[in-house]
Amino acid sequence: MSEQVHPIKSELLQKAQGMLKEQIQDVQLQLSQLQESSETEEKSSAGDKFETHQEMLNQTRDMLQKSLAKDKILLSQLNAVPIKAMDKVEEGAMVELSIGKIWISVPIGKVKLNGTDYQLVSRDSPLINIIWHLKAGDSYEFRGKKEKILTVY
Repeated sequence: MSEQVHPIKSELLQKAQGMLKEQIQDVQLQLSQLQESSETEEKSSAGDKFETHQEMLNQTRDMLQKSLAKDKILLSQLNAVPIKAMDKVEEGAMVELSIGKIWISVPIGKVKLNGTDYQLVSRDSPLINIIWHLKAGDSYEFRGKKEKILTVY
């Protein structure tokens, strides 16, 4: 198929990158605020209350650091997704099914672009595993329902 960049995929890529970068910045801000809170609390607390507060801060910090790492990995994976036109279901393909449009990229869910909803899912999605390497017009069965792939691009 053509090596040309597909315009909708290019726009979706930019929008998804923006969403992930925003999430990363938000988590970094929360971590920074948490650090400030920890330093303030150190100056004003003593005893059990202090230890309980520190443990809560540590748990929150761990959760935020895991979220930050996950978002950075997703952004890196997203940047590697091909945005050229395709003719079969594979990474980077946009697949139109009766349930909607799916871009096989990273698992970040629904992204609205120009009034249309797109689901961004990974290669590991159960549905994608079933339709992997199929083409437009091919039939498949998912969760007891027979469907057809409407388009792939």
